[in-house]
Amino acid sequence: MPKKNGFFFFMLDFKKIEEAKGRKFRGLEQVSGPAGEVWAKMNAQQREPYNQQAKKESSAVNNRGLGKLTSLGVPVTEIEQQNRDLKSKVERQKTRISTLLNTAATKNALEKLEFYFISMAYFCRTHQGEYLPAELAVVRYSLEGGVKDKLHMFLNPGPLPLGMAYEAKKHAEDNHQLPIPPNAMGESDFGEVMMKLVTFLLKDDTSNELPLLYTDQDDVPKVENMLEVIFGDQLDDMEVNVCPLAELFFRLKQSVELFMMDQTTFPSVHIAQQIILKDVYDYTKGISCEYHEAQDNVLNCSLSRCTRWGYMISDNCCQDMGIEPIPGKHVPMNANINPTVCTFELTSLGTQDDRESFVSGSNTSHFTSPIVGDSFASCQGAGGSGAPRPTRNDERSPLRRVEQLVTKRSKQEESDDEEEDDDKTEVQETINRSAAGFNISSIASGSQWPLEGASVANVRGAGRGRGQLLEQFPPLSSVGGRGRARRFL
Repeated sequence: MPKKNGFFFFMLDFKKIEEAKGRKFRGLEQVSGPAGEVWAKMNAQQREPYNQQAKKESSAVNNRGLGKLTSLGVPVTEIEQQNRDLKSKVERQKTRISTLLNTAATKNALEKLEFYFISMAYFCRTHQGEYLPAELAVVRYSLEGGVKDKLHMFLNPGPLPLGMAYEAKKHAEDNHQLPIPPNAMGESDFGEVMMKLVTFLLKDDTSNELPLLYTDQDDVPKVENMLEVIFGDQLDDMEVNVCPLAELFFRLKQSVELFMMDQTTFPSVHIAQQIILKDVYDYTKGISCEYHEAQDNVLNCSLSRCTRWGYMISDNCCQDMGIEPIPGKHVPMNANINPTVCTFELTSLGTQDDRESFVSGSNTSHFTSPIVGDSFASCQGAGGSGAPRPTRNDERSPLRRVEQLVTKRSKQEESDDEEEDDDKTEVQETINRSAAGFNISSIASGSQWPLEGASVANVRGAGRGRGQLLEQFPPLSSVGGRGRARRFL
C-alpha cells in the first residue's frame, strides 16, 4: 500500500477525475505515472490541501491508538496482540491436555480415555486467506480400544474464486487427487456437514462440550480455518479447539511411563513430532477411503492419516500399558503382533534408518513386523496362534538384544580361532610322525625326487597326514583352506 502522504490523496482525486472522463485504471500503480507528471508541475500552494489532508489522516490514526503500521497497513500493535493471543491459546491447550491426562491417570482410566484425530484436505487458498475444504475425516481413539469409530466425508465448496482453478488443479494433482469444482464430489451443504460432525463428536457425551481435536501441528491453522468455513456463524455458539497431535503424543507417552514405571524416558515433544513425520505406516492398504484405495493414493487420504496416527500412538504407548494390540484397531490388519517371529535383528546401532521406531529400534514398530507369506498364520511358527505368548518382561529390550548379539559374535570369533589352532597343531603332529616313524632311505628309494648328498631332511605336510622328504622345499603357493591338499613345486 502506498504511503498516505499528500501525493497519495492527490492520486485519489486524479483517478476520480480521469475515470469521469472515461479513462480506466486497474489500480493506483497505473495512476502514479500520469499523476506524478501533474504533481511535479504543481506549486506548493496547489499541493497544500493534499498535504493537510495527509496530516489529518495521520493524526486520526494516532488518536485511535494504532501507532505504527506494517507495509500492508496493519497496525503493529494489532500484530503483537495476535501473537500474545496465540501464545496464550497454546498454553491453555497444553494445560487442558495435561489436566485431562492427569485426571484419567488418577482414576486409573488412562487406557479408556478417548481422543479425536482430525485431518482435512483442501482445494486451494483464496486471496483472502480462506482454505476451501475438499475432504474431512475424524477418528475416535483410545489406548484400550484403538481406532473405535470413523467419520469421513468429501466436501464440495461450490465454484472456485476467479483465477484459482489452476492452483486448485495443481494442488489436487500433487496431493489428494480429488476432482476440483465444478466436478467436486461430496456434500455441498455445510450445515449438514456441521451437524454430522457435531453428532459424531458428542456421541456418548452428555456435557455438550466439544472435545479437543488433534491434527498435525503444521495443519492446525488450516483445519481451524476450514472448520470456520463449515461452522460459519454457529462457531460463536460453541468452542472448537484444534491442538497439535505431537503435544498429545508427548504428554500421553509421559503419562503412560509415569503410570507404569514412576519415571519418564521420552525426551521431548520434538521427538514425538519426528515419529509422526516418519510415519512408518504411510503406505498401509485397507485403512483409507474407497476412492483413494482405487487411486492408489493411500498416503494422502485424510481417513488414512487419522488411522495411522492411532497406530503410531498404539505402537509407542500400548506396550508400556501391557495392552494386547488388536489387528485393525491398534495395528494394520496384516501386521504380525507375535514378537517371537518375523522380527528384525539389530545388527548395529549405526545402521538404523529413518523408518525405525524411536524406542525399540524395530524397522516396523515396537511389536509389529510385515507379514511374509500368504497369511498371518504363516508367521506363527510351529506353535501356531495358540502358542503361549511371552510376557512383557520376557520381551527383549534393544540394549539387551545388542548385548546378546555382541556376545554371540565374540563366541563365534573364539570358536574360529580354536579351529585354526587345531588345524595348525594337526599339521605339525603329522610332520613329526612322518619324520620319526619312517626310514629316510626307504622313503627316498621310492621318491621321484633325487636326494643327492642329503644330510638333513625337511618334511612338509600336504593336506592332512601326507608328506614328502625333500632336501629343500620351495615356499608354499596359494595356501588355501583348512585340511585341503596343497601343491608343492
